[in-house]
Amino acid sequence: MFKAEYIFVRILFPLLIGIALSYFYPVLKILSALELVALLLFLIISLLNFTYGKFSFYKFKGIVGIVIYLFFIVLGGLLCLLNNETLKRNYFGKKSYPYLKIWVNDEPEQTNDILRFKARVLSGYEATRQVKLSGQLLVALKLDSINPIHLVYGDELIVSAKYLEVEPAYNPAEFNFKKWLAGQNIYQQTFVNQKHLLKTSRNIGNPIIKFALNLRERQIAKYRKLIKDDEAFAVASTLILGYRADLSKETLAAYSKTGTIHALSVSGSHVAIIFFVLDFCLGFLNRKRYFLLLKFLIICSLIWTYALITGLSPSVVRAAIMITIFISAKTFAKNKNSYN
Repeated sequence: MFKAEYIFVRILFPLLIGIALSYFYPVLKILSALELVALLLFLIISLLNFTYGKFSFYKFKGIVGIVIYLFFIVLGGLLCLLNNETLKRNYFGKKSYPYLKIWVNDEPEQTNDILRFKARVLSGYEATRQVKLSGQLLVALKLDSINPIHLVYGDELIVSAKYLEVEPAYNPAEFNFKKWLAGQNIYQQTFVNQKHLLKTSRNIGNPIIKFALNLRERQIAKYRKLIKDDEAFAVASTLILGYRADLSKETLAAYSKTGTIHALSVSGSHVAIIFFVLDFCLGFLNRKRYFLLLKFLIICSLIWTYALITGLSPSVVRAAIMITIFISAKTFAKNKNSYN
């Protein structure tokens, strides 16, 4: 296998090194320096590309390679810092605001009278002015027992709450909830009573995600009609659709103790299994080119339909994109390498 065949794998490692360095050592002061260095390295690489043959730079492949790797290390660090919510100047967690305007950034999950959801902060209110803010917040909402509020993805809310930093794990073997949330760029959490929340008339969520979540909700309703046993319904909807709201603590604990908790998460492996099954079942379409095109359309349609009914979870979307690119190259007889 030639190096040129797996170029994306080769540039991935320096990119990951840069991301790791900025993730574990996030320093806002070096952001401007990284931007300048990234721009400078990009200009150097562009210049080398245009004058590669003229000045015989191919004689210095090692130096050129180092410059390219340095660029991707810096680029990885820069991207990580730019996406770190806590480093932004208007991050809401840097100051306490009596009121926050937020919108529901995920599908709310209800357990008894507590509704939990992730929210993106839009602005804060202090005295007589409204301040534009950024960041994400984990909200636990205590519902009213008589008239519980109904929230869906995209709903805009105004809340009065005291938000606090997520507490770290205090025991060595304890699940590090803070680290898990930090991986999703969430560092603050709050507990709100329903009477301290106002729902506006706006819904500002992504329409595609909204459609996908509604589709999953309808699918869950069908499962509920077909599967009478509550526990079986909860496991089925979790394994197939990634909907874990109805899963009991006992079931979660059982999977956790047996080391199979990962099975309760819809991931790229689900998409891979669907692809291999479809590829095998539709193998008879490999005989002619126009049949191959039909096979391509069927597989892509079914894979993206599954991605939709799982609520377009990031892992499924990533896998769907990669498989779509792979089978596109396979169908249209383009050079492909699965490592890329």
